[in-house]
Amino acid sequence: MNDATAGIGRMATEAMGLFIEAVEQTAPASWDQASNLEGWSVRDLVAHATGSATKIVTLVENGEIWRGPSEPAKWVSEDPTARLRELAARLRDALPGADLEAPRVSPEGEVPLRRALIYPVSDLALHSWDVYRSQGRLVELPEQLLVFCRGLVESVPEGMLRRPGGFGPARTAPTHSTPTAWLMAHLGRSVDAPARRTS
Repeated sequence: MNDATAGIGRMATEAMGLFIEAVEQTAPASWDQASNLEGWSVRDLVAHATGSATKIVTLVENGEIWRGPSEPAKWVSEDPTARLRELAARLRDALPGADLEAPRVSPEGEVPLRRALIYPVSDLALHSWDVYRSQGRLVELPEQLLVFCRGLVESVPEGMLRRPGGFGPARTAPTHSTPTAWLMAHLGRSVDAPARRTS
């Protein structure tokens, strides 16, 4: 695996691990509670992000990719952690032989695999934060993953970033907020002290 492959591969693997940890720490009683994303339950949020995890693996494996965001209903599972661990194993197996310059479908059209992966990897990392936030916890994204996500956000034109189905209007982060909180507030998330805690 060359350095470029290792870099995007590390980000994909780290995002997958972060999301698995968030799902594992979700109490059974929380699944049908409202998430921090309007109109979605925690179950909907996890299902959507599992679609992003599936898209990462499908891109690396050169499988048939779908266009558009992941539809939550398609990814509902009785055991989401087992599904995610299966995806993580497939990702580990597929990454060493991945050709990062091979063309893949992405929101930008056909681009090299290394570029196509940026979107679902960032989506998975950001939604890991959402899963924790939905349960009344604020967490920090690992530094390299935070820089990775911020790089994508800064590269997307504002109109595209805020389009319907994208991110909400930017919010003001409280003074002395962490770098993760600043990014999440910019993406329309509430980063004030959590309003509730669940068991």
